[in-house]
Amino acid sequence: MCDSHDVSNETDSPDPRSGYRLVDDWPQYPPDMRFEMGSGVAVDAQGIIYLFTRDIEHWAAHPLAMADKMGKSSISMFNRDGRYLGKWGPSDERGFALGAHTLYIEKDGMFWTTDRDGHVVRKYHPDGTLLLELGTFGEWGDSQDHFNGPTAVVVQHNGNIVVADGYWNSRLVWFTPEGEFIRQVGTWGSGPAEFGTPHALAQDAEGRLLVADLAGGNFHPYMTVPGQIAEHRTQPADGAKSRIQILDPDGNYMDEWTHIMPLSIAVYGEHVYASDKMSNLVVLEASTGKVLDRVDNIAIYIHQLAMDAHGDLYTASVYPEHAGEKRGREGPSHKRWTRHSG
Repeated sequence: MCDSHDVSNETDSPDPRSGYRLVDDWPQYPPDMRFEMGSGVAVDAQGIIYLFTRDIEHWAAHPLAMADKMGKSSISMFNRDGRYLGKWGPSDERGFALGAHTLYIEKDGMFWTTDRDGHVVRKYHPDGTLLLELGTFGEWGDSQDHFNGPTAVVVQHNGNIVVADGYWNSRLVWFTPEGEFIRQVGTWGSGPAEFGTPHALAQDAEGRLLVADLAGGNFHPYMTVPGQIAEHRTQPADGAKSRIQILDPDGNYMDEWTHIMPLSIAVYGEHVYASDKMSNLVVLEASTGKVLDRVDNIAIYIHQLAMDAHGDLYTASVYPEHAGEKRGREGPSHKRWTRHSG
């Protein structure tokens, strides 16, 4: 690993778009699809693209929201051309999740969702059957069976599960494949294996964990109830900076990259794809952190990104109004970028 001070910020490509072009009219939403914003995106082995949307604005922990204004989230399917293929998975009056955060499809095809405002992480069979639930639905906390705003999940090469419990806790939590607690790593802080907001999580080919760690502090307090955010978290920790922390498979600190400010992160082969300053995409060499490519202004708040077998990139973006854009189907919640002519 290379330390952050030795990592070059220069790209090898003279093209500011790095050969990518935005695909127009992607996706083609059905007439009756209504949602607030994109949140998660994933691609399965058949090339189907899944969009995890916040259909009704969440604020699910707020007492008013818990009455008759609960958040509602769903997963919609599209093909590479943008054609709508229907809804995926379970649905009920409460909605698929109180607050969609990220969607993850592991190599065996199993689906994982993080429900930030419902405080649970769920594993599903591709047919929508619920296989495992971690956390306690609708109850926040800081224990082996309670999360406080989970943000991401990965399944390690040995089958263990790692959850980023990141919004109002600052830790990673390990579980066995059956969901039994193993360990937790991290606390509020700016030191090695300490976190502000571990917002996204990925695993590289060597099994190392890459954590998109935001310099937190009072993160989205309007979505919480009194006491849910610990007092010491209302301001960033001393010396805090947004960074990517690299941990070994057991959670031991190895290195960090501070030359980008990540919101989302994904690993494909030997490359790391990460947001930088929310709306820019950087492609990093996984072994060193060197910036290989950069695409500025690829999306608004790249909350999650995914790649298909053709190398096309798909982004899910939150809060487009912060850039003067509209929410929902008329806004830039979902985009596809390609290097192909068709």
